[in-house]
Amino acid sequence: MLGLLRGGLVVSCQAPAGHPLRDPGVIAALAECAVLGGAAGLRINSPADIRAVRRRTALPVIGLHKVRHGHRDVITPSLELAAGLAEAGADVIAIDLTPESPAHGPDLVAAVRDELGRPVMADVSTLEEGLAAWGAGADVVGTTLSGYTARQLPPPDDPDIELVAALAARGVRVVAEGRYRTEEQVRRAFDAGAWAVVVGSAITDPVAITARLRAATPRAVDEPR
Repeated sequence: MLGLLRGGLVVSCQAPAGHPLRDPGVIAALAECAVLGGAAGLRINSPADIRAVRRRTALPVIGLHKVRHGHRDVITPSLELAAGLAEAGADVIAIDLTPESPAHGPDLVAAVRDELGRPVMADVSTLEEGLAAWGAGADVVGTTLSGYTARQLPPPDDPDIELVAALAARGVRVVAEGRYRTEEQVRRAFDAGAWAVVVGSAITDPVAITARLRAATPRAVDEPR
């Protein structure tokens, strides 16, 4: 399945609680739109959403299960949650391998690969974390969490293409993710050595898209949200 993602665009179809799009059927419809647009794969949160997406497409799915911990959601912090994703139809399991996750990353990577038979995408925030994840056996390393750990907040506006380049230069199979919004940014990530690029809210979240474009209007100055 990882080979099918190489050189392609992965679309993250997610919506948090309280969002107008928070419904498995809607998530599946967004995923189908991504498929029609030529996505190489999908990144989907929760077993319920994965099952709904699976009814519409056989495209590779990177599954994750977000759990609130500290100041943010951590990604699939247990083997039990990973097993639920695999049972729902996830082809790849995403795991948070930053120090902010309560899981012991290396053990969880090994368990997912050995007990569930699924490749692992390690979501990290720094070069050191990425190298450790690769050394622990992660099949791909995502720059997903760069800018979102407590010591990095607030996140910058632009994606961390430098981290993509640094990981790729060390032989890591790296997936570029986090704040990718434009064709130029996607091209730059691949030029830096990305295996694949994940784009989420810039494609699938009308609320975020509207807010970003509204910020460029004269009215935005006089009428803050």
